[in-house]
Amino acid sequence: MTDLTAVLQQTFGFTSFRPGQRELIEAVLAGRDALGVLPTGSGKTLCYQLPGRLLPGTMVVVEPLLALMDDQVARLQTSGEKRVVALTGQLSQADFATVMGALDQYRFVFVAPETLTRPDVLRRLTQLTISALVVDEAHCISQWGPDFRPAYLKLGAVVAQLQPRAVLALTATAPTNVQADIEAGLHLRQPVRSIASVDRPNVYLGVEAVADQPAKLARLTAVVQTVAAPTIVYFDRKAKAEQAAAHLASQGIAAAYYHAGLGAHDRDLIQRRFMADALQVICATSAFGMGIDKPDVRLVVYMHVPESLEAYSQGIGRAGRDGLPSASLVLVAPGDYQRAEQFAASLPDQRTIATIYAHPEAFTDFADPQISLVEAYIHAGFTQAQTTAQLRDRLSEKAASFDAMGALLNASGCRRAVLLQHFDSPVPAHTAHCCGELTADVLARLAPGQAHEAATPTDWRGVFAAIFK
Repeated sequence: MTDLTAVLQQTFGFTSFRPGQRELIEAVLAGRDALGVLPTGSGKTLCYQLPGRLLPGTMVVVEPLLALMDDQVARLQTSGEKRVVALTGQLSQADFATVMGALDQYRFVFVAPETLTRPDVLRRLTQLTISALVVDEAHCISQWGPDFRPAYLKLGAVVAQLQPRAVLALTATAPTNVQADIEAGLHLRQPVRSIASVDRPNVYLGVEAVADQPAKLARLTAVVQTVAAPTIVYFDRKAKAEQAAAHLASQGIAAAYYHAGLGAHDRDLIQRRFMADALQVICATSAFGMGIDKPDVRLVVYMHVPESLEAYSQGIGRAGRDGLPSASLVLVAPGDYQRAEQFAASLPDQRTIATIYAHPEAFTDFADPQISLVEAYIHAGFTQAQTTAQLRDRLSEKAASFDAMGALLNASGCRRAVLLQHFDSPVPAHTAHCCGELTADVLARLAPGQAHEAATPTDWRGVFAAIFK
């Protein structure tokens, strides 16, 4: 029998497993399906990286974002594993064909669901021994799948076609209903379940009401200046992120904005500067964050009402991964709640779906997210009836998730209790350092941060000097 602790120490440099890791690793090694719901920063990637080193064949890892794939490939290569590749659209057609031809030579293959469901990719993978199919950020099956990534809804058919030795689903946030969605969507067979609490006791849950949007920006500035440590600020609009970054920079704070409208090269440079402590603040949309493993983020701020408790829990989980005192803050101005409520209900209705299905060729040049979503369903092979049913059910789920977020914001008692009850986690006793306004006393307890450069270099020499200093 393999001494897993010895492998852990020799290969990864850790002396002991974190809670939940060993159970999931042993399940994969035994060919058992498994579901792991482990807190952000608890080492979920080890649950497939370690068994992938020991099992024969190829481990296929489904990731939602290119940045996550690149990060995991780099980590494996740094740890000495060279038989790893990301099968993505970033590869040229010739390189893609070369990788496909040599796919059996790789121990780890990272892939997005859209690529995995391609017929040519599936045909090639069926020729290999698949040691395990891993679905990282598995909550996307329940949330991203219906909303804008319908390829996630096809993963169950992929499992049936590939017949891997084991299927491992991993996520940090999944209440009971989402766990059920994951198990059903992936056709998990009597899975080993390792379900931990989502509670991050070192992260203070701050919620504050402000008079208007200018007051919100002023409060953000004051808090960021006081914390003076790595901070992520979330916005629901790209223009707002840009404006806030410019304002913070004008106050001598090293800040930059990050959203999907930037080119991949610019996003990568900004992320690298933040990770290297050359930036204190990232003003971002939801495009930034998943897979960002910076242990000393001290503050996560929402400048809008999050669309769900799941999204909120994911976001605040990026604070305090080193276990030191950190904080989150939701700033709410009049009208914010109503705007978020409208956004949560913004899915195509039955009439829109029927119109696009009737004449899909007429909508190919429309830059509208609802049209794009229906087109994605068509491209993924869903019938009109299936698409209508998926979106109808998802709209009901989104409404319930938004109502749960509203319950947390409007709670008169302990907000942490509302959060943990939603995720079916044990509720600890309320303390003065649990939730509420970000008072001077709370801010004074936060762990100190690194010094940051106020000036942002603009030429390539300055940027690279900041990244690699």
